[in-house]
Amino acid sequence: MCHLILLLPILALPLFWFLPMSVAAPAYGAVLIVSVWVYVVAMRAMRRPVQTGVEALVHHTGEVIGQEDGDYQGRLGSEIWNAESKDKLQAGDPIGAVSVEGLRLRIRRSS
Repeated sequence: MCHLILLLPILALPLFWFLPMSVAAPAYGAVLIVSVWVYVVAMRAMRRPVQTGVEALVHHTGEVIGQEDGDYQGRLGSEIWNAESKDKLQAGDPIGAVSVEGLRLRIRRSS
């Protein structure tokens, strides 16, 4: 379906075969303006940062809520994650997510 929207200016060319030029040209101009607007909106949407999934989780901040045998539990947003860190952390310390590997976060102390 989205590819048909991108082809809209080409699909509107038969207007020139079936309608007089005084009607076809403004109609084709309207189709062209709508197509350019759709292209601009689509390009803006593609350049926006990721807002969901693992990619959005990296660089979020949170806090340590527990520690057990060198492993940590951290809260980022409303989620609790199992985490590992090279830093020595305690409950309540601010953290930032560095990466995600499976269901474990790699975290670091956040300033």
